[in-house]
Amino acid sequence: MSCDRDCAVSELVGEMLMLALVLILLAIFSATASFYLPQPRDPSVTIIADSVPGTPGYMDIHLYHKGGDWIRRSDLTVILSRVENNIFWKYPNTNISFRLEPDSQSFDLGGHITIAGIPESTYEVSLVTPRAVVFTGMVSSP
Repeated sequence: MSCDRDCAVSELVGEMLMLALVLILLAIFSATASFYLPQPRDPSVTIIADSVPGTPGYMDIHLYHKGGDWIRRSDLTVILSRVENNIFWKYPNTNISFRLEPDSQSFDLGGHITIAGIPESTYEVSLVTPRAVVFTGMVSSP
């Protein structure tokens, strides 16, 4: 019996079956491995808040980053709630002045946020990200 064409076809079929088996096993492994990846964790940051006098009748609020994780500037939301009534401001949706110093794309160790031109009062300040409330504290006019 001559093995010119039949043997070559048999080896080719065997290689194709092995390749198909490897691809199927790879797909099953990658689908199940994604369940074992850790979930993203919420940032942990130590923040100190204070207020300083601004122009007469107004104050500036400072939030100092004293340790922990860095946060992207685009993920930061500052919510100021006035204690006396239900008025609140939310950056970046209002016209309050918000400065991140040093001017960068992240809030990191040694940086601070300045919220300027706020009417003097007592406020609850919250710093939130899309996943968590990073800081909540009370700040009063100096």
